Amino acid sequence: MPEQSAGHEHPRSAASPKQPKSSRSPKRFLDRLVRDTVRTLTPPTAPEAFLHALCATLSPQLDRPVRLKFVAFPPGLDVSGITLARDDEYIVVVEDRAPDPHKFVITGHEIGHIHYGTLDVHYPGGLPAAARRLLCRAEDAVPWDRVVAMATRSPAAAAAEAEWEAEECGLRLAAKFSKVVGPGAAGRMTQDTLTDRLSSSLCSIGGP
Repeated sequence: MPEQSAGHEHPRSAASPKQPKSSRSPKRFLDRLVRDTVRTLTPPTAPEAFLHALCATLSPQLDRPVRLKFVAFPPGLDVSGITLARDDEYIVVVEDRAPDPHKFVITGHEIGHIHYGTLDVHYPGGLPAAARRLLCRAEDAVPWDRVVAMATRSPAAAAAEAEWEAEECGLRLAAKFSKVVGPGAAGRMTQDTLTDRLSSSLCSIGGP
């Protein structure tokens, strides 16, 4: 399939159904999702293994499954997580070299957009070649400018309300880090880290 320089938007019906206002609490969503995920695991659990399990728990609640990939992003890129939507799956790509608590923030942010239906990017056929190279982990051959363009969300999704909603999902998931990945896990989400993350979001509305 020819490479594309940007993702095209798809009608809202292609994304996850938008949640009614009464059920849009990120706290309620994350508490339930983490609780249901923990029940499927035997501690201690490695951070990345927990995030994969989290996506597996979320998938049956959506219109298609969520697949999680950890990939090394190039230095200087202003994003650390992207989501590609296909007919048969959502693919969440997270910076592999981020500290484990930050991976929780990034993953929570992306699945927040998916859960609340504020992710309109959609590929009805196969993925563009740029995205296929990304998913094959051939980092050196990935045209990252095209990949980032493919993950650009719709104007509605980039609105401050949708972005803060997704960011709260990420921060709430990170706040559970030390409780869900077992003893001896590296790293800890500090208040300074949370503050830095919020400041970064204000400067870069549209994704982590």
